[in-house]
Amino acid sequence: MTQALDRGILLQLQFAPLFTGVAEADIRDLLVGAEVLSLPPESELYREGRPVECFYVVLDGHVELSLKAGGRKSVVEVARRSAVLGDAAMFGAGRYIMSARVLTPASVLAIPAMAFRARLEGRMDVMLHMLTTMSMRLRMLVRQIAELKLKTTAQRLGSFLLTMVETDDDGAIKEGRAELRFPYDKRLVADQLGMKPESLSRALGKLARVGVESLPDNSVIIADVARLRDFCAEDEVG
Repeated sequence: MTQALDRGILLQLQFAPLFTGVAEADIRDLLVGAEVLSLPPESELYREGRPVECFYVVLDGHVELSLKAGGRKSVVEVARRSAVLGDAAMFGAGRYIMSARVLTPASVLAIPAMAFRARLEGRMDVMLHMLTTMSMRLRMLVRQIAELKLKTTAQRLGSFLLTMVETDDDGAIKEGRAELRFPYDKRLVADQLGMKPESLSRALGKLARVGVESLPDNSVIIADVARLRDFCAEDEVG
């Protein structure tokens, strides 16, 4: 199912990394031919190695990004609201470097790659801005890789839970008690965080020591957000 762009979507795009700081008039011009897709779970957006036809912005829902390594599928990331997918491949070799699959009911903006690149020609100001935001995202990815190597499984899981805590108007995580729910299967969470499902269960047990309670319905209660954040920032966990 598709729908036309409206002002609400254009405003949301200004929070998407690739478009942050780009004037609304420029966004409208770049997105001629783009359409919003409403997709059910298990829908495939694109497959690793195939030519790039569109890149996407997640407007709502969750999308799994994965690649094949040694014959096994490895989950690289689970993208959520405002994530941009497939843009690096569009500016690179012209083939998707990962596969993208919808996990939960999702709404995504599909942007035709060739038309987008054509409209960027002659707009060095916009291109430089987009290169800057892509560089920032690369640094974030490097930091995430470092966290996987340096943090314990409990710290990694705690950091993941903190990303789901409600934020205030300034984007800061709200303090105090928080209730949340795993947005998708825990096995997928474990894969995303570089651990086995049984390791995730043990990590939840360790987080109980800092006030994190895991309930049978996949919901989680964090007694004190600040305490969990301090735990995740520690160099070592005893």
